[in-house]
Amino acid sequence: MSVYLIVGLGNYPEQYHKSRHNVGFMVIDKLCKALSIELTNEKFNGKFIKVQVEQNQFIIAKPYTYMNLSGDFVSQIAQYYQIEPHNILIISDDADNNVGTIRIRNNGSSGGQNGIKDIINKLNTTDFPRIKIGIGRPTNKKINLADYVLGTFTNTEKPIINRTIDKATEALIDFMNGMSISELMNRYNIVR
Repeated sequence: MSVYLIVGLGNYPEQYHKSRHNVGFMVIDKLCKALSIELTNEKFNGKFIKVQVEQNQFIIAKPYTYMNLSGDFVSQIAQYYQIEPHNILIISDDADNNVGTIRIRNNGSSGGQNGIKDIINKLNTTDFPRIKIGIGRPTNKKINLADYVLGTFTNTEKPIINRTIDKATEALIDFMNGMSISELMNRYNIVR
């Protein structure tokens, strides 16, 4: 039996729930709804649930640390359940791609995303897969990126991001049913 960890990144406090930075949480929420499950276990400063799919176990989780400390949660839960980095799939926002973009990767740099950066530092490797959801960058040069990612999606962006979250959720379900990261990349990578 293999154990996998699926983690959506975000900021836990209520005021951030609908922010662009929390798109990883939004995907996990959609996945839980699709599977009719709830994150009922609390440990390592996060919430998670274990799900059995055939011979594999999947831990679906959200850290309750702030984004910049996501690596604390991921490294602790991975160590406790003895999960290798290549079996850890992280879902995060990606400011370098337009709203509606999905980029699935086997590994790579943080791309400036602070949650991914902290996970790389705490796991001491870049060798873990990720699903990056495009949130774009501010078009108004007076708005800095830190404020932008903590803002909410516009009315124009909402239907696009909702479809993107649906697609990312489908990708996770396929992953749980045995599809490889390479196959997910071929099927679900969307560039807008």
